Formats: sequence, C-alpha cells, structure tokens
Amino acid sequence: MSQTPTDSPYRWRAADLEGIRVALSIPALMPAIRAINDAMADLEQLYPDAIPTARRELDAISTIDTELAGLSPDQLQAPIETRRKAVSPDALPEDGTVPVKKADVIEFDTELLREETITRYGSGLSIEQALRRQRGSHTQALLLMFPTLANWSRDPQLSGQGSGFTAALERG
Repeated sequence: MSQTPTDSPYRWRAADLEGIRVALSIPALMPAIRAINDAMADLEQLYPDAIPTARRELDAISTIDTELAGLSPDQLQAPIETRRKAVSPDALPEDGTVPVKKADVIEFDTELLREETITRYGSGLSIEQALRRQRGSHTQALLLMFPTLANWSRDPQLSGQGSGFTAALERG
C-alpha cells in the first residue's frame, strides 16, 4: 500500500490551519492567516518530521477544548466550602416516614433528624484549571514549532510580551 501525498503524516490536513489559529488564539485576520500559512509551509519544507507531532498537539488541544466546552458551572470553579443541613437518611425509620402524630413528635427530638455536612476544597485545582494547564502545555509545545506566530497570539501567556522563551544564562 502506498500513501498518496494527502494521506502522508508529513503533510498538513485541511483543518490544521484553523486548528493552529484557534490553539494559539490568533485573530481571524488575513495577515495573521497568511502568517500561519507561511509558518506551516516553512515547517513542511524545512522540517517535515515535526508535522506529525504538531498534528498530535493540535488534536490534544481540540480534545481539551471540547472537554472545557462541556463542563458544567459546578465544574468550572473549585468550591472552597459547601454547607448542607438536611435530614439524615439514617435517622428516619426504615419505611422512610417522618413522624406525623403529635405523640410521635414528642417522642423524637427533631434536631436529631438533621445532619450537617461541610465540604472544603482549598489546595487543589478545579477541573477547568487542570484542563487549562494541560492545554497551555500543549500550546507551548506547538509554539516551539511556530515561534514566529507568538506575536500574533491574543493570549498574554503566548504572545511576545510573556516570558515563555526566556531563561537564565549559565556559563560552564
């Protein structure tokens, strides 16, 4: 079986340009799209072995974006504290009935039927924060292959003003 040029893993797919634009938060302007297209052509011509890696990063970012879009409002934030006061399921009789007769109420202390639950989350990440952190690492990997696109990005962590490609120099 021979691969046609369109099936080759070392060539771009039709949706990859838009995937790069969305992944790097680049506006849909003609100069920006030309810059993405030029960067893709340069990578394809100069280092085609990087294309399968770039495509895997795009697929991972797309999957994370889909997961982020499907999160409920509860999952978008990490609760610090949750309080609940309700009837404890263990306090009710086995048939689940609550005392209704005056004599039954006198026999039961209704405060004993209440249960208080407190939940606190402080040090962990919410699901959204964890997914955004994963997305950021995939985006940084993609940006390493397309460093010229950093200036086009609207994301402050990816744009040239950020500190994504700075490091202390060491002499040996």
